[in-house]
Amino acid sequence: MVNIVASGSGTIDKPAMTVWDFMVDPATLHLWMKDVNKPGNWIDSGTPQVVGSKYRIDYEYGRKTNEIIFEVTSSEPGKNFGVNTVEGPYPITADYDLVESADGRSTDISLAMDARSDSMFTAVMFVITGWMAKPFMRRRLNKELQDLEQALDSS
Repeated sequence: MVNIVASGSGTIDKPAMTVWDFMVDPATLHLWMKDVNKPGNWIDSGTPQVVGSKYRIDYEYGRKTNEIIFEVTSSEPGKNFGVNTVEGPYPITADYDLVESADGRSTDISLAMDARSDSMFTAVMFVITGWMAKPFMRRRLNKELQDLEQALDSS
């Protein structure tokens, strides 16, 4: 498999738990995550605090809607949250790290994403376009973190 790894970061003027609670709720992903246009949901009473919990989203890409199931791989409320694709196209791992300011009024957030090829075709495309895709992916991640802040401000 071939991977494209990128990261983004920013500061959100909210306490870490406020950011974390909003960010890990699949029902709010459509408010800040590109190509997710309706609320997602936890599967089988899953919760963001329990590693192994799963949630589903509908991801719209290329005029097609794809169901994707994510599994929580790490969770420390107010500090980190990690997920991995377990069903559906576009296999990714995403890890969010949050650090609250000393006064508790803002949170530095970083997001590392590892997009994995899922076929020989995508592996070849990743090799050919990876040099160009990585900066695009970094811009997209930074934009999603800005959109997260705007969604938090609107909620």
